[in-house]
Amino acid sequence: MPNSRLITDIKLQEKRKDRFSIFLENEFAFGIHQDVLLKSGIARGDSLSQEKIDAILKMEFVRNAREKALRLLAYRARSKKELRDRLTQAGYEGQVVDDTIAVMERLRLVNDSEFAVMYSRNRMITKPVGEFLLRRELQQKGILEADINKGVEEAYREKSEYQAAKELAIRNKKKQVKLDEDKAKKRVTDFLMRRGFHWDLVKGILEDWELLDE
Repeated sequence: MPNSRLITDIKLQEKRKDRFSIFLENEFAFGIHQDVLLKSGIARGDSLSQEKIDAILKMEFVRNAREKALRLLAYRARSKKELRDRLTQAGYEGQVVDDTIAVMERLRLVNDSEFAVMYSRNRMITKPVGEFLLRRELQQKGILEADINKGVEEAYREKSEYQAAKELAIRNKKKQVKLDEDKAKKRVTDFLMRRGFHWDLVKGILEDWELLDE
């Protein structure tokens, strides 16, 4: 076979027991995962063309991308856009990224609709925000409008946006006890606006200033 190279040895790596070193013409050529070794079907004594070598290395690259995706998803749930961005930053691109995300979707490890609901629920538990900010955050994560609506509905299922804002206002007002009323109101107003609550809602809460001493 012209331009082919002989596999003279295949050795298990000492530090990574799931990886093998491939030697061509008695020289180290590349390392691959055991899954890629089995899938490629290569063995000592085979002759490899450059085309075959490239195909094996591509299989290794694809597998590495999937491993990277699994590690990212094990750390925390991510939207498709978030996963795509992280894989691209890691040096994967194009069809490899598309295929990797498709695999994660088939495994139900990536689902933007479920992600929107979970993210919205957790956001209201850990750091409540208004609908405006919640929608913007989900948009930035690449979530489609229909799924954003599901997330928003879940966010305020047990506690309305008004109730969430009022509880935050009550807590924040307690921190402003040393300020006069006007300055305290401004602090609370600015805080609620930063959290993404719309002005009409904030204005309504501030009109009942005395009721925030509950």
